[in-house]
Amino acid sequence: MSELYPWLVPTYHKIIQTFSEGLGHHALLIKADQGLGAEDLFEALTKHIMCQTPDNAPCGHCHACHLMAAHSHPDFHVLASQESKDIGVDQVRAINDVVSQHAQQNGNKLVYIQDAERLTEAAANALLKTLEEPRPNTYFLLQTEPSSSLLATIYSRCQVWNVPLPTEAEVLTWLSSQFQAETSELLTALAMNLGRPLLALETLQQGLIEQRKNFLRQFWLFYRRRSPLEILPFFEKERTVQQVDWILAFLSDAIKYKLEIQNGWQTLDLKTGVTQFADEQTALGLLTANKIMQKVRSDLLTINGVNTELMLLDGLTKLITDVFKDK
Repeated sequence: MSELYPWLVPTYHKIIQTFSEGLGHHALLIKADQGLGAEDLFEALTKHIMCQTPDNAPCGHCHACHLMAAHSHPDFHVLASQESKDIGVDQVRAINDVVSQHAQQNGNKLVYIQDAERLTEAAANALLKTLEEPRPNTYFLLQTEPSSSLLATIYSRCQVWNVPLPTEAEVLTWLSSQFQAETSELLTALAMNLGRPLLALETLQQGLIEQRKNFLRQFWLFYRRRSPLEILPFFEKERTVQQVDWILAFLSDAIKYKLEIQNGWQTLDLKTGVTQFADEQTALGLLTANKIMQKVRSDLLTINGVNTELMLLDGLTKLITDVFKDK
């Protein structure tokens, strides 16, 4: 499976082995973090399930494979949220009607459900009956992130597969083949993205390590001078949420330092500043700061029609009044 990222290959082979042994489950729930390229895993699995003569991989030559390559297989269906809305009951009922009918190509029928956690309760209940009483040669492939919640009854009807994060050694080998940089820079990009290789590569390609460092330097000036004007002008419209995430990572690592947690740091390259900041705050203060910025992040993502700068100013002002201690 040369088209798959190397860290996805073991999961792919384990799943298709169950089909080769005649034990393939009719409903697969695959949980994978963003930044692992799991979309490629789902594509490979859908092609394998729909192939008329699969072995360790789809043959690529049968009529079903040609239809899948042309994105025109009549028995392959995608169920996804529309315009960032939840997946509604009417969408599920329409899919249920389709899969209750005979396959047009006399082979397998497959429904790929993206972001399965977006199913409303009514939609999940409508899907449940189909999962409980599966039709012959009918398969469901559900995708979600590990942190997402799914109706317990749906979860219990599926065979669950967790796509693990690759090891640091695996990612470094792959990253070094994709981007020329010092190992320390690769490790920084990897830490910034909690071990997710594709996001780490994006960080390297876009020069985000230096951008983050410069932005957090302004956060430090804001902290020292207790003035939002030290940082507000440096927020970028298209990158505001990411910049808030940089602040949250800084605060999170300060909390880890305070609690003597050594693992999972995202700002190891800035450890001196993080530890100095943490030493000047109480653990409760750091938790309060994190809560304030989490709310800012949530508001940025969910509230429309409100001036972004006002939301940022409100959060920064609360950091000054509720957290930072005068020296």
